[in-house]
Amino acid sequence: MARAPVLLVALPLLAVAACSGALDQAHSVQTRLNRIDEVVASRVSTPSPSTGAAIEVVYDDADTVRSLSRLVKAVDAVADDEDYPSYRLDLVPAANEHDRLTVDDSFGGSTDQASVLDNWLATTGALLGDVRYTFEPGTEEIDVDSGAGIAHDVGEASRIRYGFPGTVWTFRDGASSFVASGRVSPTDVLLFQGAQRTVTSEILPAPASAWTLERRDRQVLLDLHVAFPGGPMPPERLTVRRYGDAVARLSDAAMSVVRVAGLPATIRLIAATPDGDDDVFGYWVSDRRPVRGRDPLARGWDLWLAHRGDGFGDRLRQPAGSAT
Repeated sequence: MARAPVLLVALPLLAVAACSGALDQAHSVQTRLNRIDEVVASRVSTPSPSTGAAIEVVYDDADTVRSLSRLVKAVDAVADDEDYPSYRLDLVPAANEHDRLTVDDSFGGSTDQASVLDNWLATTGALLGDVRYTFEPGTEEIDVDSGAGIAHDVGEASRIRYGFPGTVWTFRDGASSFVASGRVSPTDVLLFQGAQRTVTSEILPAPASAWTLERRDRQVLLDLHVAFPGGPMPPERLTVRRYGDAVARLSDAAMSVVRVAGLPATIRLIAATPDGDDDVFGYWVSDRRPVRGRDPLARGWDLWLAHRGDGFGDRLRQPAGSAT
């Protein structure tokens, strides 16, 4: 019994010692990383119960695949020599510290390294927006905060012609975004342009204030946040009888947009409520009939959209803009 207090004191001391050892190790890794010629600055984070180990390297004078590969190899060598645990590596160019390539410690020397680094250099060199590029074996996300340059960036990504089934491109302009799986194709550019030019047009009685367009492998999804002249309204007031005429031109424009992809499509019409919630008042799936009971208020928008979309499947087989 007399040993219990000793154990209670010893356990916190062991924890403190372990934490101190991890901090010393991280400091040693960081010191050695800063000695690498291309490294402008580095930050090494110790693992915690909720996060893994992480290394961030701000680099300069590494603007080729070969020089970046050499930098990744040098970082790996320091981590291995210091027996540092499995880590996430963030590569940040000093020329624009808003760009970031994130990989794991299996990336160096992998079969994907050359193609990913080549695309990283191509996207950061050609696109106007800040690029957040996250790669894991078999999957990658390329998130571009394009702002007003979104049309330029979507077009440039198409010209780069990079992507595999696990690639997801996301281009953002404020509250609106365009997502494409795999390569960004010329058809994707047309799809994006159609949305940008039509659904937010001021000539519409009820345009979209924001939109999200996703072109996936087997379908297209378009979310439209509808801006009604009177502003947010209680869901029970948003009926086809009151607002059908105002929404008709937007819904028709949206169906024309998604038809360009030649894929089954889903469109969601979303309105803001006075409470700040999203009211998905209209839901249309091109190759399915409306689901009964989806809208608890039974306002009839889904059936109304289905009638407006009759023949959509037939129109998929016609070139955009052809006579029906």
